[in-house]
Amino acid sequence: MNLTKKTKFVLLPLSFLTITFLVLFPTFKTSQTTHNHLHIHRNLAIAESHCDGTLYHDLCVDTLSAIPNLHKKSMAEVLCHTLNVTEDEVRSSESNVTGLECANKDALSPLQKHGLADCHELLQRTMDELRTVYREMTSQCGPARHFTDMVTFLSAAMTYQYTCLDGFAVGSNRTIRQFIQPGLFNISHHVSNSLVMLKKVHAPRHCNSSSPPYYNKYGGDEDDLADANRVDPSGFPGWMKKRDRRILQQANATTRADLVVAKDGSGNFTTVEAAVAAAPNNSDTRFVIYIKGGAYYENIEVDKKKRNIMFLGDGIGKTMIKGNRNVVDGWTTFRSATLGMFLTFIFHYNIFYFCLFFLRP
Repeated sequence: MNLTKKTKFVLLPLSFLTITFLVLFPTFKTSQTTHNHLHIHRNLAIAESHCDGTLYHDLCVDTLSAIPNLHKKSMAEVLCHTLNVTEDEVRSSESNVTGLECANKDALSPLQKHGLADCHELLQRTMDELRTVYREMTSQCGPARHFTDMVTFLSAAMTYQYTCLDGFAVGSNRTIRQFIQPGLFNISHHVSNSLVMLKKVHAPRHCNSSSPPYYNKYGGDEDDLADANRVDPSGFPGWMKKRDRRILQQANATTRADLVVAKDGSGNFTTVEAAVAAAPNNSDTRFVIYIKGGAYYENIEVDKKKRNIMFLGDGIGKTMIKGNRNVVDGWTTFRSATLGMFLTFIFHYNIFYFCLFFLRP
């Protein structure tokens, strides 16, 4: 038997089996397609439910409907997926900022370079806040015990995007703003949706019983806000911890302070910035800096590593920190703050901050 006949002999049975399968199971492909349509429809319905109440509903539904087996996911898992998507958007925006810097290296003005540098830092801070919330979401009782902190971290991440854009609000800077704005808006919208979904996460029952009083009403509704703003009989807000109340109740500010700032040289430092630099990094306990009465002309930046710092002053109108940075003099909005800080659990009491503006002739 030659090769051609052998080939025909092998192919004929295969062809017969193929035809038989198509005749006997004509609905196989249709059934598979119908199953896929039902799966997509179910995902959309669940995504619609999860996204109820979000400000950017279409973006939310598009994000969640892409999750495989969405019906098997808890609200916490859904939120973690959204945080991961948001992190991807942050990386994309960082890449856009870097691309602008490289492509226009010699054409950028000093103010534009400063603005892009601010955006780099703000996007990195955004990533830090998102990762912090993600870690809390994946811990057993993290959401229940640190709900308000998580709301604060997400709110900060959303605000950072607009602070970045504020650096390109005038003149030729608007061209840069238009280029980076879509990506930053996308990040902000994802974070906004995450804030709404966070309120829908249900904590395990055993977590609530061991939570601090302020977090027992897990969910962040209006009652929580009322608790946070309530002032107790001693005059302190409800959210203030006992250890901080004890510090403020002590009569002598000097004895309760770790460092003292005084313009007359009677303290450890004559500037607030120097005292902040001397404070320990990543402190787990409250570090108190007492700033004696006087006017301190400086712009202070508190790095996120400077955790748990408390600033104490002698009272409004007595301890004053003044700054005069503005856009006209080449400072971005971000760098013009009299006291700039990231979320490092900073507390300040009896201090007045303001920025001085000088009219030019």
